[in-house]
Amino acid sequence: MFKRIMPAIDGSPHANRAIDHAADLANKYGAELILLHVVAFPGSAHVPHELHDVLRIAHLNPTKADILRRVAEDLLQQGEMRARQHEASIVRTLIGEGDVADSIVSHAKSEGVDLIVMGRRGLGSVASILLGSVSQKVGHSCECALMTVM
Repeated sequence: MFKRIMPAIDGSPHANRAIDHAADLANKYGAELILLHVVAFPGSAHVPHELHDVLRIAHLNPTKADILRRVAEDLLQQGEMRARQHEASIVRTLIGEGDVADSIVSHAKSEGVDLIVMGRRGLGSVASILLGSVSQKVGHSCECALMTVM
C-alpha cells in the first residue's frame, strides 16, 4: 500500500511519535522512510550575539545558517536512530528550507511520497497559532495521504 513514507520532524514530542508511527508502517509495508526536517529561516551570515565569545575562543566562525544546518543534521540523525529502533530498514534523511508547510508539500511531491506523517503540534511559535498550524496547511495542499499524530 505504501512505498514511501515521509515523517516531517522538528524535535517535538509529537514529531517523535510521528517517527514511531511512520517507522512501524514502513516496517509493515517494506516502505522507504524519508525523514524531513525543514529549516524555516535558513539564516544569514549573522551569528547570534550570545555565541560570539564562545565561537571566538574556539576559533570558529560559523554563520547562523551553519548552526541551523547542524541542528537539523542532529535532529535527523536522532530521528533515524529512533526509526531503526522500530525496525525501519530503508531510511533516508532530507533537509528542507523556507516555509515549512510549502517545503513539506514540495518534498513529498518530488520524492513521490504516498504518506506524510507529522505531529498535530510542533515547536511552532505563537504566529503559527494565528496563521494556522503547519499540519493544517499541509493537509490542504498535499496530494497524498496525511496522518497527524498526537
